[in-house]
Formats: sequence, structure tokens, C-alpha cells
Amino acid sequence: MKIGNFDLNGPATFIIAELSANHGGDIDIAKRTIDAAKEAGADAVKLQTYRADTITLDCNRKDFIIGGETLWDGQRLYDLYKEASLPWEWHAELFEHARERGLEIFSSPFDKSAVDFLETFSPCAYKIASFEITDYGLIRYAAAKGRPMIISTGIATIQEIQDAVDICREEGNTNIALLQCTSSYPAPLEEANLNTIPNMRDSFGVVAGFSDHTLGISAPVAAVALGAKIIEKHFILDKSIGGPDAGFSLDREEFGAMVRAVRETEKLLGNVNYSLTERKRRNRRFARSLYVAEEIRKGEIFTENNLRSVRPGYGLHPKYLPEILGKRARCDLQKGTPMKFSYVEETCETG
Repeated sequence: MKIGNFDLNGPATFIIAELSANHGGDIDIAKRTIDAAKEAGADAVKLQTYRADTITLDCNRKDFIIGGETLWDGQRLYDLYKEASLPWEWHAELFEHARERGLEIFSSPFDKSAVDFLETFSPCAYKIASFEITDYGLIRYAAAKGRPMIISTGIATIQEIQDAVDICREEGNTNIALLQCTSSYPAPLEEANLNTIPNMRDSFGVVAGFSDHTLGISAPVAAVALGAKIIEKHFILDKSIGGPDAGFSLDREEFGAMVRAVRETEKLLGNVNYSLTERKRRNRRFARSLYVAEEIRKGEIFTENNLRSVRPGYGLHPKYLPEILGKRARCDLQKGTPMKFSYVEETCETG
């Protein structure tokens, strides 16, 4: 599976800087954030494409007032999304800006009109946000465009995840990535459940990744160690900008540290490999092998006292010690001599 020019079948993790509401209502801040994401090592930047009117109702009833111990308790949904939304007239400039800097760029559409709008920019993928995974009509409409689908699973049941995957495949779209996600802001570490990532990959036959809302960088690094091929993390130019998502976003320094840790983790993981590298072969000189531990005269019997398994590794393999003990020396041997079969009576010279 490829997202733009990034091949998810390779060893590297696709790292997405989520702009979200971290634009401060200023397109210059949004552009500088894209620049900073590139400098911090991101592979892509992601936008969110909605208007308050396309995501909720301008309504004062209790259902539309946020509660439940969130960062936004007491606010109307409409007011929150009006503040957080990225102006649609910025999209063309931001898409061009990101591409000029060698970043992949795409967005989360929140209704069909957003999909139609984003199609004019030929995005490299569509991202379905956690809270939209139950909007099967939106998933089908986006999947039908034939672009890779990245779907967060934060609030979904396992059946809803299966439904989302099936819908994409029904539309002939098999380029599907599912992101393990905890839809709390910030998310507690104990609710990250990162072991879901390899299970998600195997159970649904898709690329698996992680959309992270925890604080810090430990969770993304652990996710990569467990097989995540995509990491999405909220990115902010400077936390002093404030805004709805600032509290759980990484700034340039933090995001850069995350990228470095992820890239180091990729190197650490490597491949399944039992072969000896040149470095390992060189270091076998420090392994144990059989050495003459005391001066031995011709005809003398080899014992555990005069023939021992010690470092370095230039003598016979220690596994041959039982075979040699009790036999006689073919010649005089000085202490510190690496053992060979040719030093043993009634054996062929094999060492």
C-alpha cells in the first residue's frame, strides 16, 4: 500500500503531523506549522475539512453542550467547531505549500461536500476520523474515489470496524489502513491498548497504525515496536498559540524527538535474521572455546583440569569437550594452546 510516494510496505513508518485546530485562525501560522512539521521529520501533514454547519447544529439544547470531563466541557458543539475549523479558502494555498516542501498532504472530510471539495486537490488519501466511523455513507462516498483510506477506530465496536472495511472493499478500494485510537483528549496511557495493533492487522487484513492522543512520545514508539506502519500525532507550532487541541499536541521539539525515537526503533527492529553479520563473526573471538589449561605431555590423558572451555574463541567448539576427555595427547602441548582434533590420539586431523 502506498500513500502518495510513501510505500508502507517498506521498513519506514509513515508519520503524520495533524494540524487540526492548531492554526490559531491565521493562515501564516498554518504555513509555518507545515514548515516546522517538515523540519521535525514528518512525512505528511493532515488537515480537517468541515464547517460548523456540516458537522453539527447551531443549537442550544442540552445534547449540544459538551460535558463528561473533557477539555471542552460547557461549550456548545457549534461554537467549538466554529473556532477549530480550518477555513476552506485556505486549502489550496496549504496544499501547495506542503507539496512545495516535499510533504504529503491530505485531510479528514466530515461530509460528502468536503469530499467533493478535497477531490479538486487530488489528496493522497482520505482519513475518516474516529467519530465519523459510524457514518457509513461518508465512508462509502470517500472510498469510491479510489484513494487510500485511513480510518481511526477510537469509538467503534469491532462490528463497526468490520463494516467500515467491508464498505471500502465493496467499492473496490482495498488500500485500507486502520488506526488504533483512544478518543480521549488527552488519552490515559492505560487505555492505549497498543496490543490491538498487530491483532487489527491480522484480523482485518489491513495496514495497522496508531492515532495518538496520549501525552508525550512513549506511546508512538511502543506502537511502532508492535508493528504500527502509520503514526498520527497532533502538531502545534507553539503551545502559546492555544486553541482546542493545544493541550495534547506536540510542539516542534517534542515532535522531532518522537520522530527520532521512531526512526531509532525502526533500526532496532530490523528483520528476522539468525545469520551472523560481519560484526558478529568478528566478535566470536570473545566466545568460549577449548584451550590447553596446563602443560600436557605426549600420551597424557585430557582431563577437565588440563583442557577447559575459556575465552577467547580460537580453539575447538566447547561441545567437543566430552568427546576429547579421557583420550591421550598426540604431542606435547603448552598452556594456552587452542585445541585442535589433530592433538588427540586415534583421531583424524579435522581442525
